[in-house]
Amino acid sequence: MYQLGAHNRLGPQLRSARLALGLLAPLAPVTLAAQTVSPPIVEYQERARASFQLSNGSIFPLTVVLEPHGFDITENGDVVSLPFDTARIHLKLSATSFRLEPRATYNVFYDATADSLPAWFTITAAMSGARTDDGLNLRIILPHVIYLNQKQPLRKEEVVVRRLELDPGAKKARVLLENLSAKLGRVLEFSVASAKGQSRSAGAFPLLPGHRRWAVVDWDLDQPPARVMARFAKFSIDTTLAPTPPADQTAADTRSPDASRSGSPPPAGSDRR
Repeated sequence: MYQLGAHNRLGPQLRSARLALGLLAPLAPVTLAAQTVSPPIVEYQERARASFQLSNGSIFPLTVVLEPHGFDITENGDVVSLPFDTARIHLKLSATSFRLEPRATYNVFYDATADSLPAWFTITAAMSGARTDDGLNLRIILPHVIYLNQKQPLRKEEVVVRRLELDPGAKKARVLLENLSAKLGRVLEFSVASAKGQSRSAGAFPLLPGHRRWAVVDWDLDQPPARVMARFAKFSIDTTLAPTPPADQTAADTRSPDASRSGSPPPAGSDRR
């Protein structure tokens, strides 16, 4: 269970990872209606003893309530909220609620450990008291995302590139990566290139243990994609693949006219994961 406790400015320097729950985003505060949290995402090895800052840029005093939450990330990058795992993750906060004055900032200190690694969670700040120009009361939710990494890094042989899909109509290419291990990893740089070397890149993102993840890039080039490159902390993947149509489109194209009219399911073996 997370506990209220006093904290000093101790511990390692923050290593801000460009993660935004399902994707690694640029290093910048999360902003909404002049309220910010900084840094929005951080990563540590094994233990976190650090702080984050909440800022109120509005003219209204705010009441802030802090609460930890767990989360998961689907293979399409969608974030699924989960209860905070109090049995495994131990969190101490310097405060769980406070008043944030107009044009003021507040530093929240915390100490986080886990009985098993890796672990990840958010500390959400629910801010109430702000109002719109029309007088509508706002409740603003800002997350501070924390990743606790295992000591041993993810290895190259533990990551598999499963599939490269091209959707010319949508002008999108996407690659399915899979983490076969129980380790947390993250793609720091990702790009897809044609045989002539023209490339398109996507934002970085976490690759959770035992998870698959689609990485999507815009593809407005005349040549089809043929090469996938992904850089992790300790290794890089550079491989060539033949692009295929999206799985759903392939299934639809292979149905017979009679089967389509009758509403029959796609052929066995269609990849809908």
